[in-house]
Amino acid sequence: MGAGDDLIADAVWTGAQLLYFKFKNNKRAKAFDKWSNQNQFKFWAKGKDYNGLITKLPTPDASAARKEGGRVLSAKAKMASRYFGESQIQTKLWSYCTNRFRGDWQTNANIMEGAWKGETMTAFDTLWFQPMQQQSEGEYSSVFAHSPAPLPRVIISPSGILAGLKRLDENQFLNLGYHKIDFELDSFNKQWKVKSTDAKLAYDFISQSMMEYLMDHKNEKWHLEMGPEGVLISTIFTLTPAKIELAMDFLAGFMGHIDQDLLETKNAP
Repeated sequence: MGAGDDLIADAVWTGAQLLYFKFKNNKRAKAFDKWSNQNQFKFWAKGKDYNGLITKLPTPDASAARKEGGRVLSAKAKMASRYFGESQIQTKLWSYCTNRFRGDWQTNANIMEGAWKGETMTAFDTLWFQPMQQQSEGEYSSVFAHSPAPLPRVIISPSGILAGLKRLDENQFLNLGYHKIDFELDSFNKQWKVKSTDAKLAYDFISQSMMEYLMDHKNEKWHLEMGPEGVLISTIFTLTPAKIELAMDFLAGFMGHIDQDLLETKNAP
């Protein structure tokens, strides 16, 4: 097989993958649209149509936020970009390590936004491509709880081998500026791993009641990241609407354990 044949084969394979993602998300869109209507959420099937609350957030460090045209995309990512568009959400949430390094190109689909148990939530899928010697692609779901005031930069993940593999998948082992912190409660340190750019602020925000809440929910294995705009849960796979509900339940409870006085008085970076 010659070089021309290889190019044709790659184009056919890429086209088949894009059609698969399109078919998958068309099917998911129907389920998420139905769920949104039942729960008074807004719904956008395609990321390029999304004009919700995340688009209103300031872009963190505009020079670093990988704006469209500011990077070299693989041939596969270029085709996907023309097919699906670019991710508006990732540009606004670029400072969150959980999703930052997951693919050279990203776009979003099946976006739902609304109030859940007193908290404003945005749930969305992310489709990504990574140009490497062995190119890879995938899709995963995230749920974001908006915060009324800035939160410190903190990554909280469960202990264990599977959690470590997830952090490896997200390229999270070298998060520059983040440092592991321990708490006086040994049982919490055994169940949860916490990293932050500001240990003092992290200690302020992660109270005894919040640690108890996290330990009570240790079996749910959610990975979450606090940041200036809110709290993000991200997975390495797509979630069903029922699983999205569970993630939002967890986030609503987590937000409820943040000291409201801190939200009013602390000026987190």
